[in-house]
Amino acid sequence: MTEPHVVSALVRKRAELSGQIRDLERRIERQRISLANLDATIRLFSPEANPDAIRPKRQNRRTMYFARNEFSRLTLDALRLAPAPISSADIAGSILRAKNMQSDDEAMNVLINERVLCILRKLHKRGAVVKTGVTRNAQWTAVPELL
Repeated sequence: MTEPHVVSALVRKRAELSGQIRDLERRIERQRISLANLDATIRLFSPEANPDAIRPKRQNRRTMYFARNEFSRLTLDALRLAPAPISSADIAGSILRAKNMQSDDEAMNVLINERVLCILRKLHKRGAVVKTGVTRNAQWTAVPELL
């Protein structure tokens, strides 16, 4: 009852994933060696220092769809052009239209909406936008004198 083409495709996929895991493990090992060397150098120049107390720096993942700061700019443009308070979903739709991207892909819509919410929260902390409501369907308005 086994299908040879299905099994061979699964074997190929497993070999691919296994190779990727092995490559990542090698890269992790090289990074750990580099980190140990760096810790030793820090202790050489400052014996009382504790390198383990240094917090790791979060890596920012870049996307190939948006240039640097383009996503923030498009979010602010949508807020500026909105005649009334606007939801994060509407801002995400505006960004998708501005980039001529497919809006029928649900996964892409969720991803874009999450990034919009992240940017809106940062702008809200700075006082550049005003939030009305408490859920994901909250309405957002730009503060004109701060933009």
